[in-house]
Amino acid sequence: MKTTPIYLDDKFMPVYKFILVFAFMLGSASILAGIGYGVFTYAQTELSFSSSMYAGLILFLKGAGISAMISFIGFLAFWNKHQIAYENCKNSNSKSCSEMGYFSFA
Repeated sequence: MKTTPIYLDDKFMPVYKFILVFAFMLGSASILAGIGYGVFTYAQTELSFSSSMYAGLILFLKGAGISAMISFIGFLAFWNKHQIAYENCKNSNSKSCSEMGYFSFA
């Protein structure tokens, strides 16, 4: 039976959930910030609309990249925890199987 590492303990799972929520909020904010920056630069400078929106797109892509990296960490933690529970369930048909619930992703 595999033991769960300390960083995948149930005490740390709310941290990973917060990471996923934060990544979602960062992704949404980067969309709005990119559009807002593009419109603001178009209104305040003499750049063309496409140049201004391109600058907003670059800002959005930076936020989306950071958001993707942060959410990858959160999803990886949940996936590893599920894989350990699945291996424990396969090896012993006891408490580990009831902890997994009705879904089997592996």
